[in-house]
Amino acid sequence: MSENAQYSRGQIITGLQQLIYEMDFVRYGEDFDDEFDGGIWTTGETDWIFKGLPPFDHSVEYGELPLTDSGYPYPNAENFKVKDMYVNGIHREIHDWLEQRGWYSKWYDGGTLFLLKNN
Repeated sequence: MSENAQYSRGQIITGLQQLIYEMDFVRYGEDFDDEFDGGIWTTGETDWIFKGLPPFDHSVEYGELPLTDSGYPYPNAENFKVKDMYVNGIHREIHDWLEQRGWYSKWYDGGTLFLLKNN
C-alpha cells in the first residue's frame, strides 16, 4: 500500500502496536462516544515507551529536559529538548506516521486520546 493511501482502522491499530509494543489500551472510538465513530480511542496515561520517550504525552511534562536524557540515540540530540520531539503531545515520528497514512490525533482531555481519519 502506498504511504499516501489512507489506512483502515485495523491497519492503524496493528501498525501502532508494532511501533509501541506495550500498547494494550486500544478501543474503537464509538465505544467512548458516537462522535468518534470510526476512530481509535487510546490513552496518554501509561508507561509505554517509544524510542526512550512516551509516545503520547498531552502536557509534555518533561519537555525542558535535554533530549540526551531520553537514553535513545537520537541524531544531534545535544541540540534539542524533549519537547522538540512532540507535535501536540504526540511523539513527532508517530505523528508523521499517522499523517502519512491519512490519520490525525485529537485529545479529548489530558489522558484520553483519539486517532481519527482525515476526511
